[in-house]
Amino acid sequence: MNRPRQKSPRSRFSPSRRFGLLGLLAILACGTGSITFTPDEDDAVMALLESTWAIEGTDGLQLSLCEDRVRSDGWDSPGACKEAHVVRGDGRGLEHKEDAAGIGCGGCFLGVRAYVRGLVSGGPFSEPVRVEGCVELGDLWNVDKVFAFPYRVNLTCTGEVPACDSITGELQENGQLDLEVHLDFDMPPEYQETLPLQGAASCTTE
Repeated sequence: MNRPRQKSPRSRFSPSRRFGLLGLLAILACGTGSITFTPDEDDAVMALLESTWAIEGTDGLQLSLCEDRVRSDGWDSPGACKEAHVVRGDGRGLEHKEDAAGIGCGGCFLGVRAYVRGLVSGGPFSEPVRVEGCVELGDLWNVDKVFAFPYRVNLTCTGEVPACDSITGELQENGQLDLEVHLDFDMPPEYQETLPLQGAASCTTE
């Protein structure tokens, strides 16, 4: 006796319904989110970045950073991919709201950065050296954590003959700064150190 042929689970849904479910799953998988940037948040971030970190002792590595206002004020593309927001201190922050689709959903991640400049001395440096660069903030894959620690520090030495190729590291929530000094581009870091936060740097408004 032949038993009635059972339908497979797939055949229980019409093609239109299946495509509708697939579309819904795609939307849920992509996900969307938004964040509102405010001058108060900018001020709080910049208050931390405009600081001095140092190892105690005569030859200990010391780094002081201030906002690079020329580069900060030159930013004029809120919501742009990789640079959706640039942090500016002293109440100069731009208030705006950004909606971001996830990677692969026709959107891009929210890049948040601060432009900085300053001085580094001690450690491998025989005299103070000017540096400039940026600090990348937060978890760029999560709009709820664009200000989350650690912050990623990326600096270069300036001058006609730069004293280093780059200074990179991470600023932790407790204020300490984990740094690596690269004197040459294609060599491992020549100097690695964790610098405690010492206090506010002496910054001008230039």
